[in-house]
Amino acid sequence: MSFKENMERLQAIVDEFETDVPDMETSLGLFEEGVKIIRESREYLENAKRRVTMLSGDGMIEEDAEDERD
Repeated sequence: MSFKENMERLQAIVDEFETDVPDMETSLGLFEEGVKIIRESREYLENAKRRVTMLSGDGMIEEDAEDERD
């Protein structure tokens, strides 16, 4: 799933807990799914952060580097 789809699914899980009180087995399954989505999303964000850092050269975005020169 894409990051956006993960966030939408995670919101649907939260909504389900807020509107219903699922039985224990369903609750555990939803919780497990939510944890999996959070882990995948965190990994996606970490990879994006690494890409931004790599693309910005020495780890600073060009605008920040210009500010330091002034």
